[in-house]
Amino acid sequence: MVRNIHIAVLDVDIPARKLYEARGLCSAHFRDILRETASYLNKNHPAITDPLNISVTAFDIRGGHYPDFHLLRGGPAQEQWPVHNPIDVILITGGSPGVYEMAHSPWMQVLEKFIQTIYLEYPEVRIMGTCFGHQLIAHALVRVPDDPVRDVYVEKCPLGREVGIYTVQLEDKFVQAFPSALGHLPKGQLRIQMFHGDRVIAVEKGTPVMLSESPPVSLPAPWINIGSTPICPIQGLYNPGRVLSVQGHYEMDAFGMQKMCMESAPVMGWKESKLALFLEQVGPDLKDRADDAKSFASAVLCFLADLQ
Repeated sequence: MVRNIHIAVLDVDIPARKLYEARGLCSAHFRDILRETASYLNKNHPAITDPLNISVTAFDIRGGHYPDFHLLRGGPAQEQWPVHNPIDVILITGGSPGVYEMAHSPWMQVLEKFIQTIYLEYPEVRIMGTCFGHQLIAHALVRVPDDPVRDVYVEKCPLGREVGIYTVQLEDKFVQAFPSALGHLPKGQLRIQMFHGDRVIAVEKGTPVMLSESPPVSLPAPWINIGSTPICPIQGLYNPGRVLSVQGHYEMDAFGMQKMCMESAPVMGWKESKLALFLEQVGPDLKDRADDAKSFASAVLCFLADLQ
């Protein structure tokens, strides 16, 4: 029997025009890599007896298009009115907005409340986020207003942008949660495409945040930091059985990142030398990827299917 995993992807932004024309919205990018990964795991993961199938429904968040709560797995009305193919997962895509702009962004406030409602009232639904989605999860679910112990917030990264393939030093606890997907990575290091200028910070109260280094991370249990880079101390968040987020873009290859760089350069005022540097870090568009996106996508599927 096929095991279907229904993912509601919340599109919060539009990709670069040429990328959109070639491959569609961000939701399509996630659909493609997760279906490809499911096909691979169905053939190679020894614990899979019922083949995994990924179905994706896209939602235009800027347009106010959200999943109906009665369609979510485990909804209180489903005992009386069963739902065919209920939603198992909410995934928030990347995008250009900054979470720190939320006070002046009504659509972002609605999204934050929606995610908080899912987390508190629908325990059978898992939550994922990438880039902006990762940062929103930190703000909505990890940050506690007036927390006497720690400060959790999103800020512009004072040490510059991460664009292209960067190496994330994964935390041992995260690797141990998904050994079949991540255990083979040399020294627990994950190479992944990135495109961001904001970062999540979680520090104990009173901890000075120096511009020259990443501050020590303090997260409340059961949250786990998936890994770090020198300028971005929290590269993702893992809450076993509930939440998985990542700052990088496992759904994006060099082709997509090149298009993002080319469109962003005039908007952000990048000089030709900076654009050239970012394109070099992105790398060439080759059939065999130079990063570890497939490994992280495997970890995502293991998270969704309760596999190790």
